[in-house]
Amino acid sequence: MNRRSMQRRLSPIKRVKKFLDCVEELKARPFILKGLQDFEFRIEFQRETGKIICELNEADQEHFRSFLLTFRKFLLKKEPANIDSILNTCRQFVNSEQTELREVLEQFKMIWGYQYRKGTIQITSGNLNLTPAYVLDLWLNGQYFHNSDQQKTEQLKKLLNKDLPSVKLQLLWSLPILTETITRIGALIAKALKECAFEFPEEG
Repeated sequence: MNRRSMQRRLSPIKRVKKFLDCVEELKARPFILKGLQDFEFRIEFQRETGKIICELNEADQEHFRSFLLTFRKFLLKKEPANIDSILNTCRQFVNSEQTELREVLEQFKMIWGYQYRKGTIQITSGNLNLTPAYVLDLWLNGQYFHNSDQQKTEQLKKLLNKDLPSVKLQLLWSLPILTETITRIGALIAKALKECAFEFPEEG
């Protein structure tokens, strides 16, 4: 069974539980435990030379890769843990009297959409709009997975070779924010599930 057919066949409650399993898997990754706090950058403008100095502090690359292996499950549409699909499912089956929970789920839907598809900071490089969604797609498909998409690999290399690697700045800026949002959504749904705040269809 491929991923897309698995997502279609899984019941809503099973997809939600798979999402929560992925959240716990993400939180247990060494990158979360040791590397995320060191994932940062510093930009300094030197008046004397007129140059911009950019210092990047990245985590262990193997830890980062294993983290992305789990993180991408929340982004890929065919994955049962796709966060847009999970938020839609939870909004659909939340109990009618749970008005506050419904509102919070709606807020998270908007927050995630803004943080992922637009970004809390807007960065461009030439004519490219380097949104978090665009940048993560370059990293996931141009460097780490799917045997690397050659076109995306070349584009990523070109962007990384610039004096100010904006593509990496967006990654360093947005990834901790997106990760925190995922864990917050996971905590909300886990709590609501324990409190029987959803009315999922009975499984056959």
